[in-house]
Amino acid sequence: MPLLLRKLKISQKEIIVRMIFGGFILVFAIVGMIFFFRKHKHIPFDQGSPYDMATGGHGRKKILIFSSKGGGGHISVTNALFEYLGDEYTLGSTYIFSEVLGRFDPIRQITRGYAGGEDLYNYMIKKKWNTLLSLNHPIGSWLYNINRRKIEAVLEEYLTTHKPDLVISVIPIINNLILNVTKKLDIPFLLIPTDLDPTIALNNICKPDYEKFHLALSYNDEEINKKVSQYAISQEQISYVGFPVKKAFLQPHSERKIKRDFHIPEDKPVILLLMGAQGTHELYDYTKRLTKLTVPAHILIAIGRSENLRKSLNKIQFPSHISRDIIGFTNRIPDLMGASDLIISKAGSVSVNEAIYSNLPIILDGTSSVISWEYFNLKFIKKHEFGSTINYYTEVADTINDLLENKKQLKEYKQHLEKFHKPNTQEEIKILIKKILK
Repeated sequence: MPLLLRKLKISQKEIIVRMIFGGFILVFAIVGMIFFFRKHKHIPFDQGSPYDMATGGHGRKKILIFSSKGGGGHISVTNALFEYLGDEYTLGSTYIFSEVLGRFDPIRQITRGYAGGEDLYNYMIKKKWNTLLSLNHPIGSWLYNINRRKIEAVLEEYLTTHKPDLVISVIPIINNLILNVTKKLDIPFLLIPTDLDPTIALNNICKPDYEKFHLALSYNDEEINKKVSQYAISQEQISYVGFPVKKAFLQPHSERKIKRDFHIPEDKPVILLLMGAQGTHELYDYTKRLTKLTVPAHILIAIGRSENLRKSLNKIQFPSHISRDIIGFTNRIPDLMGASDLIISKAGSVSVNEAIYSNLPIILDGTSSVISWEYFNLKFIKKHEFGSTINYYTEVADTINDLLENKKQLKEYKQHLEKFHKPNTQEEIKILIKKILK
């Protein structure tokens, strides 16, 4: 048993914690199911318009984006779409699971609105309870589908109230229900998966016959297409538009100017350590391991909103040949990637695709179990030779030393990234939406 746990990279203490937490989730699911079968009180949509009037204009078509607060990816993609489309369309967005379907959230019901399923999801991300996170898909899919008729009725009322000309979804799990409602109301529906593995976004969709349904994928890749093929979606409904990164990733930048702005030395290779917008305690473990580098380097430690990490990181002693900066939450991640030679990151699709668009060699964190829908990213990076994966903390120093000493491998990673076709997402999304709305 201990050998098995070591292979799975899970401690006995963590197993006990996960079992206890899994028991709580099971209780939530059972109690939540009871709430699902109760008659839900009708709540009219009187919370105001979801549309951002800053993007409004006479005669403009209205686009409504269904987003989610679970993780940072959905919000990041939504913000990118606002950047791309705000000068041509009236845009609106809503956190569909909490703001539209909150009455169906069993966690929100149990906690009497104090917290919801997305809050629980974010807590598990921060704790890196990835095995439990992977259960969100089957459990969430089951809970929403046993009450699909009521949910479709709520969605129909919401869309009838706000009358969008196009619905865009960047969320997982319930797109089959959104598809049913948009088809009934004759509203075009564009689905943009926020993961390279589109499985959870296409949950329960099969042979969609609605001609105004469109699927926007990031890349025309054999493995991605293989995932999509099991849902029997017509090729005429599929477009390859690139990944919706911020506009800054699509624009040229001056590496020298960025280094001056951030006081980054120009005579050392730069390593960006990034574990998501919320930051995680893994940053501390990686930083400690990077102090063992024998090659001179400058490390950018992006802690996101986890300012509580700053004090402990400042206590870490670095040898004289390694310098470092600790960077809190910032909107200048495109610049930091542009000034770096290598990124160490979690396997989240947004960070992975931002690095791809930055032509930045990638080392992905595989030191614990990976969320099921993010595991594809590890294989994708390896297949295209954009980088590699660190499976144990003991590998950190040797892996990075080898890359920085043997610059040939790092150069090859960068060349593969530069040759990889990356559509200009802003241009392709605009072309697709004009086609949909013509």
